[in-house]
Amino acid sequence: MMAGPGRLLCATALATLGLTGAASATASVACTGIDDPGTSVLLTLGRVPVLAVVNAVIEADGTVYATNPPEGEDAETILFGQGYTSSERLWADFTDPNVEEILITLRLERAFEDKAGAEAGILRIVGQGVYAVTCETG
Repeated sequence: MMAGPGRLLCATALATLGLTGAASATASVACTGIDDPGTSVLLTLGRVPVLAVVNAVIEADGTVYATNPPEGEDAETILFGQGYTSSERLWADFTDPNVEEILITLRLERAFEDKAGAEAGILRIVGQGVYAVTCETG
């Protein structure tokens, strides 16, 4: 479970999707830190042939990063820079608002067999830390 301002940002993102009806055209990836449940990633993905991150909220060590932070919320703004997804992996890079440097990288490996699946990987925030995460796609 997320703590602090990230919980509000995630709730806002989910409520916005529910109100706009966008859920039918999107998927989500929700990750939690293996060693720290306060570390979290919530990605809303567009259902197109390439990786399209519609919204991202990432929290680690009490700092929240978001692609669409609600006005008045305490969050660092990031932009989705580039990424790749397949049935075996998802890689996403997020930049500063001026697109001058990559601030956050997410590298997930995936394995699926019938209805069972597992996703795990590494979240790296430049100048802050590296976090092992487990994830679920919905």
